[in-house]
Amino acid sequence: MRTVFSIILLTTQAFGAFSQEFYRILEWVDTDKKNINCLWFDGEDFPNTTSKVPYYTELIPLPDSKEYRIEITQIKWGKLHRDFDSSFALVEPNPTTKNFNVGGSRLMLFSIPAMRKNTSGSIEKLESFRFKIAPTSTQKKNADKMIRSPLSNSVLATGKWVKVGVQKSGIYKITYEDLQKYGFSNPENISIWGIGGKSLPLMNAQSNLDEITPIPILVSKGDDGIFNQGDFILFYAQGPETLTYNETFSAWKWEKHGYTKTIYYFLTTSQPQTLIDFADTPTETENYATSEFDQVTTFERNDTNLVKSGREWFGEIFDLKTTYSYNVSTPLPVNNSNYKVWVRVAARSSSTSTFTLTNSGTLGSISLNPVIIGNELTNVVSVNNKVFSGNTAGQNLTFDLTYNKPNSGSVGFLDFISIQSRHSLSYNGAQLPFQDFQSVGAGRISRFTISNANSSVQVWDVTNINKAKRVNISYANGTITFKQPTDTIKTFIAFEPDMAYSVVSYASVDNQNIRGSGFYDYFIVTHPSFKTYAEELAQLHRQRSNISVAVHTTDEVYNEFSSGNPDVAAIRNMMRYFYKAATSDDDKPKYLLLFGDGSYDNLSNKPENTNYVLTYQSPRSINRVESFVSDDFFGLLDDNEGEATGYIDIGIGRLPVSSPEQAANVVAKIKSYMEDEEIDDWHSKLVFIGDDEDGNVHMQDANTLAKYIETNYPAYNIQKIFFDAYQQEVGSGGQRYPDVTNAINSAINNGALLVNYTGHGNERWLAHEKVLTLNDVLGWKNAKRLPLFVTATCEFSRFDDYHLTSTGEWILLNPSGGAVALLSTTRLVYSSPNFTLNYNFIQQLFRTDTNGNYFRLGDLVRITKTLSGTGYNKRNFTLLGDPALMLKYPTYNIKVTHINERPTSEPSDTLKALNKASIKGAITDNLDTTVEDFNGIVSVTLYDKESEITTLANDGGTPMTFKSRNSIIFKGRASVSQGTFSIDFTIPKDINYSYGHGKISLFATNGTQTALGVHDSIVVGGIGNPESIDSEGPQINIYLNDTKFTNGGICNSNPLLLVYLSDASGINTTGSGIGHDLTAKLTYPAGQSETFNLNNFYKANTDDYTQGIATYQFSGLNPGTYTIEVKAWDAFNNSNTGTIRFRVIGDDKLVVSNFYCVPNPIKDNAQFYFETNTNETELDVKLEIFNINGSKVAELPKKRIYTEGYRIGPLEWNGCNSNGAKLAKGIYFARIHVTSVKGEQVATTKIVIL
Repeated sequence: MRTVFSIILLTTQAFGAFSQEFYRILEWVDTDKKNINCLWFDGEDFPNTTSKVPYYTELIPLPDSKEYRIEITQIKWGKLHRDFDSSFALVEPNPTTKNFNVGGSRLMLFSIPAMRKNTSGSIEKLESFRFKIAPTSTQKKNADKMIRSPLSNSVLATGKWVKVGVQKSGIYKITYEDLQKYGFSNPENISIWGIGGKSLPLMNAQSNLDEITPIPILVSKGDDGIFNQGDFILFYAQGPETLTYNETFSAWKWEKHGYTKTIYYFLTTSQPQTLIDFADTPTETENYATSEFDQVTTFERNDTNLVKSGREWFGEIFDLKTTYSYNVSTPLPVNNSNYKVWVRVAARSSSTSTFTLTNSGTLGSISLNPVIIGNELTNVVSVNNKVFSGNTAGQNLTFDLTYNKPNSGSVGFLDFISIQSRHSLSYNGAQLPFQDFQSVGAGRISRFTISNANSSVQVWDVTNINKAKRVNISYANGTITFKQPTDTIKTFIAFEPDMAYSVVSYASVDNQNIRGSGFYDYFIVTHPSFKTYAEELAQLHRQRSNISVAVHTTDEVYNEFSSGNPDVAAIRNMMRYFYKAATSDDDKPKYLLLFGDGSYDNLSNKPENTNYVLTYQSPRSINRVESFVSDDFFGLLDDNEGEATGYIDIGIGRLPVSSPEQAANVVAKIKSYMEDEEIDDWHSKLVFIGDDEDGNVHMQDANTLAKYIETNYPAYNIQKIFFDAYQQEVGSGGQRYPDVTNAINSAINNGALLVNYTGHGNERWLAHEKVLTLNDVLGWKNAKRLPLFVTATCEFSRFDDYHLTSTGEWILLNPSGGAVALLSTTRLVYSSPNFTLNYNFIQQLFRTDTNGNYFRLGDLVRITKTLSGTGYNKRNFTLLGDPALMLKYPTYNIKVTHINERPTSEPSDTLKALNKASIKGAITDNLDTTVEDFNGIVSVTLYDKESEITTLANDGGTPMTFKSRNSIIFKGRASVSQGTFSIDFTIPKDINYSYGHGKISLFATNGTQTALGVHDSIVVGGIGNPESIDSEGPQINIYLNDTKFTNGGICNSNPLLLVYLSDASGINTTGSGIGHDLTAKLTYPAGQSETFNLNNFYKANTDDYTQGIATYQFSGLNPGTYTIEVKAWDAFNNSNTGTIRFRVIGDDKLVVSNFYCVPNPIKDNAQFYFETNTNETELDVKLEIFNINGSKVAELPKKRIYTEGYRIGPLEWNGCNSNGAKLAKGIYFARIHVTSVKGEQVATTKIVIL
């Protein structure tokens, strides 16, 4: 069931008048919705994916920083005329509000459940309500007001710096000799900087130390008091695990860093040293004494992600092996002391299953609920936690965890097992970190006793690594004692300097100063491998977009914002740093590009992993619907935001490239789009594609999007590709729509501003009929006509699975075509919130800001997501592309001024079949003034009336009816001079004779600027009286790839068909007459044939409607010999045919064919030609001449040829030998050597010299 409502706003005053009352009506419409069992409506929110209750939500602008509330003054409920699972409905649906800052604007999100359970237990729907907005009774001081922090220089900006890495916590030693090896000339001044080994907080409100700060060091200078050979420094470094406490389970575990196994610290001699001080020793008498400590041992492998998504990782798999042992061997536990074992496990089983934990007897079991196997919308495993307690009788700390499989298909997983045990404070020669949880208490002074020590042992308080202190100890007879306050948990470490660890890595760090570099509009964060191409893109925007751009590598960002540790929050914190420091909107960052692929596995160093730029992953990983990846995280910059909560404040995009070659290709595509792409009327074409599943809902949604454009922006031309309007075929591979695939491929290859798909999909293809696959995408050759691709479908562009490059990614990565950017999905999504977001995007697509400027892609996505509620569904939409890129919007308008010499301000003549028509117009600005310095070309397309199409109900459902304007009466071009133009043509006989409004679509360019216009009040219909009769069919000339092609020649597997047509009355492309289409019949090597309609691919020549060209891009042709028969009709329905034969050669290696000479025989000079199967722009060519004895008699040295097609030539030869003498008459052989990146080929031909 899919339930839709629309909002009727009955007040017209601004929200600023908060004392007034507002009224909302929800209009519900039932439609079938088979794929997701949820209730939905346009404009709804779905904040809880496990609930099936829709919410009414609204974003309300607030006038100031005060807290406001919603007061419902009247509410009306109605009967729900469908069955609904009442367990999901709320008994008392109360409104909730939340205040947000979005880019400096203050908004309140108002939400209320749209269903309830009444007092009798029946489910009701919300029909209407009235509400007021009022300040709350209590106000927070400076509510949500961000504290501004001015820019400051990074400490890394000056001096020499070296970065060292550690992989475990402890005391580290760096020697004088090490510092010399690192390149320090004055090592006695060394200082160490860092922030520790904990992942940065993901919520902005959490305490966050993201800038490196000094770490206390101990400097050992030996007996001479001079820091030199044999001397060293000591410091405490925290490794990639942090001890954390869980209040829910009252248990401890070691939390691993989520993004690195190595924690980094910085060394420098350009900053003051921070030497370790002794901690103050309390003078009070101790009130707690201990010779024991609490040890936490955590076993957590984190090598299995069940859905390749999210931050939940598991370790051991309990399947063939069902029992694993975990042992705490050192130090020995205190005998008969208590321990805790915190276990988190999961199971994938169709029935209830259990884990059992034993330690010299059974400690207990953990029960796990069954899951629904095969349902991708439910949890893939059941998860449970439990804390067990026991006693260390016999000092045995070995635990066995067993999964009790209820059936052979059940599988168990361990998340972690964390053991908290009590041990004696006995020094054993190794570093001994310790803490005593029992020592904590208000006013507590604790005395610690360490046995088995020696006089070299030191004790440091390392509770805070940036404030580490050396503890005053007393040593006697192998025993150390000391006193310290323990009102909070203190972490100490006992060690001998000789047992200090060594760092695992070091590297010099160039000076950098992101923090002090100033404000920029656009930030590009790139993996170092792609920095060259990121800089190229940045320079492109500096020159052409007039925006300021900063390029920083991931390493540079990590260095300044996470102490060199890879951390997803470091990138967010950098953007937040500039966002908070800005004192005006102009200073605020506006766009962020993540230049590099990402991975759901942010930690692995596997060579095949693609974690070039880190990804934000949701907390959950056991449900495919609730787990997601989202680059929105990097743009949630206000104080009360973070994780996936809030509204993005900047436009964010990602280029999912994983090699320098891919980076170069994508930047080249963006550059081509911005600078030198093919400027033509494809800028005015929008393609909407709708799947036929789920009771036509996807086609209906696609049609709604198209109708919005048709109504509000009629100058744009719509192509509707709705599956069920095409004939479905069923074969061994299942249901297929070959004509839909051909229509999509043709639409892409011929160019469109936007391609928008609604329906089912996955990482490999669109729809279960596989209407678009990777092979289709890689066959696209539209590099100069790139659209924006929008897909409201499931995980079509999942970029973070390094095992697979999704088809959506290839649409961007394809160097020969595809899209310039995608707004696409990365995980499973629901169709109705998809439509909500898609509709919001379409509404913003052609809007402008207050200055009349169109929005860039990042702005469009930011605004769209702000308008699309708070549900996580929108987080699954990612912009794969450049967020600062602006689509090809027109600079000016075009208006039709005269039709058949009559001003359009007056009633115009009807355009009738066989009559000649004349159209005049002008390029105008927004003030309707003719732009007199505009000189160029205008494309004029006359469409016939809209036709009503009824779909075929291929899957047995209900047919759908929609309107489409797809019959082109005429398409031609005219010169624009001083802002005006005129064009003449003949109306074909095959129009629809009924009278109705046609549409004149106009697009113009002067090479740098464009203009767009429409005239849709012209009446078309009837048949006229022609001035003369045309009785001859069109003349037809056919080529492949370029006009050098000859019949029988060779080409690659993706040839471009070129059909040149001429006729005195013009070419008929209306498609209205049965059998009168402009067609190309392709006959395959095996004899079968396929016919392609070329009506919409024909364009008349500039200022001459009697001649023109039709182009059609074939793709994926297998090697073999083909024929093409073209049939064309003129305006008077006279026809003609033309045929060409060609041979397809595979593209994997170079092939040279049809090498010949003209003239032949040769009298004086000769010209040589040959054909190849490649359109590479550079070929190395060498020509040799041999006599009949095989001796070389002449040679043209190797030369580089810059080609423009597949037929190469002429290569000029004067008939002379190498000495300049004419060759004697006779028979000779010419041999050509051709070399390209695909290899080398040789071809030979016989020549005669007269």
